[in-house]
Amino acid sequence: MDNNINLKRSERYKKNNVNNSGGKNKNKKVLKIILWTFIIILLAGIGVIGGKVLAIIKNTPPLTKDVLTAQKQSSIIYVKDESGQWKSAAVLHGTDNRLWVSIDKIPKNLQNAVVAIEDQRFYKNNLGIDPKRIIGAFIADIKAGGKPVEGASTITQQLVKNMMLSDEKTLTRKIQEAVLAWEIEQKYSKQQILEAYLNTIYLGGPHINAYGVQAAALSYFGKDVSQLDLAESAMIAGITNNPSMYSPDSSKEGALKRQHLVLSEMLKQGYITKDEYDNAISEKLVYQFKKIDLTGYNHKYFIEQVIRDAASSLSKELNISYSEATNKIYNGGLRIYSTMDTKIQTDIEQAFANPKLFPVDPSRKDMVQGAMVIMDWRTGEVKGIVGGRNTNDSSSNVLMGLNRATQSYRQPGSSIKPLTVYGPALESGLTAATVVDDVPTTFGSYTPHNYESSYYHGLVTLREAITDSLNIPAVKVVNTIGLNTSANYGKKFGLNITNNDMYLPALALGGLYKGITPLQETAGYAAIANGGMYINPITFTEIKDSQGNVIIDKKPEKHVVLNEQNAYILENMMQDVVDHGTGTNAQLPNMPVAGKTGTSEKSGNVWFTGFTPYYVGTVWMGYDEGNNIPVKNYGTSVVGGTFPAKLWRTVMESVHENLAPREFKRPPGIVFVTVCRDSGLLPTDLCRNDPRGDQTYTEMFADGTQPTSYCTVHVAAKINILTGELASSWTLPILVKERVFIDPPGRTAAQNAYAADGKYVIPTAIDSGDTKVPPDNKNNGTANSNSGTSPEGTPQSGTQPSPSQVPANNGGTNSNGAPNNAPSNTQPPSQDNSSGTKDTTGTTPSSKPSKSR
Repeated sequence: MDNNINLKRSERYKKNNVNNSGGKNKNKKVLKIILWTFIIILLAGIGVIGGKVLAIIKNTPPLTKDVLTAQKQSSIIYVKDESGQWKSAAVLHGTDNRLWVSIDKIPKNLQNAVVAIEDQRFYKNNLGIDPKRIIGAFIADIKAGGKPVEGASTITQQLVKNMMLSDEKTLTRKIQEAVLAWEIEQKYSKQQILEAYLNTIYLGGPHINAYGVQAAALSYFGKDVSQLDLAESAMIAGITNNPSMYSPDSSKEGALKRQHLVLSEMLKQGYITKDEYDNAISEKLVYQFKKIDLTGYNHKYFIEQVIRDAASSLSKELNISYSEATNKIYNGGLRIYSTMDTKIQTDIEQAFANPKLFPVDPSRKDMVQGAMVIMDWRTGEVKGIVGGRNTNDSSSNVLMGLNRATQSYRQPGSSIKPLTVYGPALESGLTAATVVDDVPTTFGSYTPHNYESSYYHGLVTLREAITDSLNIPAVKVVNTIGLNTSANYGKKFGLNITNNDMYLPALALGGLYKGITPLQETAGYAAIANGGMYINPITFTEIKDSQGNVIIDKKPEKHVVLNEQNAYILENMMQDVVDHGTGTNAQLPNMPVAGKTGTSEKSGNVWFTGFTPYYVGTVWMGYDEGNNIPVKNYGTSVVGGTFPAKLWRTVMESVHENLAPREFKRPPGIVFVTVCRDSGLLPTDLCRNDPRGDQTYTEMFADGTQPTSYCTVHVAAKINILTGELASSWTLPILVKERVFIDPPGRTAAQNAYAADGKYVIPTAIDSGDTKVPPDNKNNGTANSNSGTSPEGTPQSGTQPSPSQVPANNGGTNSNGAPNNAPSNTQPPSQDNSSGTKDTTGTTPSSKPSKSR
């Protein structure tokens, strides 16, 4: 039994041993699975990370050809001289305040100071990165509680960051920075790398913008970098670590503390002796803080507009960002051929330097600002730009500042009328002779007023309306042709017309939401001078690379806005503005001028734009704060016909002084017809017998638009000369006289009460007679059958002239095709006393306000 028991125990032991062995094997398998899983995950992680790193390296931007030396390639902007040869007008050193100097011009002390404080193993290490320094910085950061207290970037890495990569602190950028730094170390010498670094590092302060050691030397010590001594070199070398703390412009104490550290490192590393160290430490630095101007050229407003325009074109042409294009302009060795005429540019600058040509408002601390653009309307080439006052000379530190001629959008006031009112009106079938009634009129809730708010002219032609810059007729014209038509033509003329401008005051009177720039208005008027052809303005014609290869051949865009005939008629109407309208201050001796004045609400913006057979120019004056600051001269509101027109004339007199007199070229298809100025239709003998004098004049028309019907506005009627009422059967014959009147269509009695020509309107009251006429004398008040009135005094329209009375050759041209009595400034001149000038006899009371606006 015992044996059996022992056997059973033995069997149980074996069984248990087998069971225990199986459990251990299972545990080993689990551990193996976990271990291999960890290894696989680790390798996968390494693979993923490695793949990402490889992808980052693969996407690292390649080194461009001569990436270091390309920083030195200044671009040049050229202009033509008086002989037509290209000459340099501006050398562009860099987007920043940077002047490049070669390494041999930089003192050895300055080179050593930078190496000692920024990268002491620079000359020994060719990896681009410094592993020892990276580990040291890592340990220092850990000791500081994880805060970054020490940098590890080499000089080469900093150079890569300054020239090729952004400042973002990401793993991607750091990896790419290391790759590029290594590539640069393999391609360039230490001297080349150090030269590029010393010319690109930022060394400025809160009031000084200095890139590179030459700019810093001039800014802080007023001397060339080659003249710096050891103490000065150490101070400049110390700035780059943290300009906000170590620039003497920020803190002289901080700069001095950093300088001592630099000198200490130079001594420690063997760059200087103890005596040199002591002398530099004890030297008292003498600062001469200067804001240096590295633009190095005159005519800044024009040059900087060329830079902007060239950058926009390069960005589009090369499919690069505007910032990249700008960098290419400053550092890419480009050759840019501008359209500037230096004489014209100088003429504008000299005028803007003359305070007598600008209004003075003693109630304001700031002066009235201004801008002017001159353009060759035949080519679209801009010849002169000034975008402000007191910032035109080369000594001023203006770099890419506000150019009011091209960047300030202001309300144009009435100077918009040729572009959105009268140009579109002519294209819509109206004519210069079309008559509009200048009387108080309300459009919905809007009631426009003329500049002389209490004066209304009555019946006026479109020619008269633009000459005197009348607002009510302009609003009526836009209301007639439609807002969409007006807006579309404004856009064709290059203006910023938005959905916010789709209402009468904006399109008819220039109260635009955004406004327009002087350059835009110049280009719009240029289209009128150019026979209706709009040319997009350009400031340069060509850009070449440093090898002379053409990158951009600038061809201005063109499109037709007006037909030639309507453009010429509009131009002729605008000549009247200058000859005897609101723009008389812009008249030039021996040269015709067409133009238009503009004054926005409360004189917030005042304009004059005009053109000659040679050039078109715009002058704007106002304040930078906005459209609602009134421009005044010693308390008197300024309008476009005063200071802007006078400034325009001053500049244009000089521009045209050596140019031969020339007339505007008349296109074919222009005819001259004698019309009635109160109806715009063919005249009757009543038009000539108007009590104010002969109301006929000769107007020009695009052939096919001249009137074919006769005036119905002039009427004849018999009146009681004592009461002024229409004669009736009760009027004593001795009191009956026939008179010529006007009968303005649609005018109400209330409107008539305001109109200057209201007293010439046919009366509506009929004489009732205080004394009854004897029966046998009942018909004595009648006139003969040709009197033009009925027996009861009913007004009659004038009789049509006989064929012998109708002027031959379209009613107003002689055998040579010239007008017998053409509007002013047409050639050949008028042959009789009837002209296109406004006949003021009986229509313009002596109390009428000045027409300048």
